[in-house]
Amino acid sequence: MRPRRHWAIRVLGSKETRRTILLPYGPSQRLFGLSRTAPAESPEVPSPLPRNLKAIHIKRAVEYVEKETAELIDLYLEQANVFSAIVGIFGVKALHAVSPYKKHKHPDVAQQRFPDLSLGGRLNPPPEQALESKGSTRPWAIQSHYNHAGWYIIWRYLVDTTESIKPGHPVVIWRVDVVFLTESDWKYEGSKAAHGRGGRTHTFGVPNPASKLANAAAYSLPDIVLRNGKPVLAGG
Repeated sequence: MRPRRHWAIRVLGSKETRRTILLPYGPSQRLFGLSRTAPAESPEVPSPLPRNLKAIHIKRAVEYVEKETAELIDLYLEQANVFSAIVGIFGVKALHAVSPYKKHKHPDVAQQRFPDLSLGGRLNPPPEQALESKGSTRPWAIQSHYNHAGWYIIWRYLVDTTESIKPGHPVVIWRVDVVFLTESDWKYEGSKAAHGRGGRTHTFGVPNPASKLANAAAYSLPDIVLRNGKPVLAGG
């Protein structure tokens, strides 16, 4: 059983809604002491990346996200949608520490404004220097509460409680997509919420995301294939 070490932190399901959940504590300096496991292979066709963001930054961030979310499996089993938000937040924390893309220095501004990160932590950056982080268990979907133009990094993950895909890792980032989207790439999907019944708030999605994400994988785990829309170990 993995030890649970906790602290309280606000989580943004969207830039409008704040939640308080428990996350493991620890200084961001731990990022620089990551274990040097064998790096995942990149696609044969390198994806374009935002200015000054390198593949090595993403690989180091993947290690950190997998390490930190391993202690939060119970949360995934109870609230998978919240867990995806956590994956995105840990992605922000990791890239802030290891790359030139930074959160804004004022926490209240950072939590309420697009984007999650910008080159040098610039306030109101141009779209080409804006980077939004999202976690998802789905292989292609891209969703957001807004249709902002900018770069998007999507941490595609799976939960493997048997740790058979990557020993020692119950949470596995199997692909990371990095794509630049304009306002015209988004399509409004409306709201399914109803008074007294709840439901999802309004969102924007990207039509034909598999086509849009062709050659957008900046990181991919070898030997993972899609079967019936789910990432599985090849030959498994």
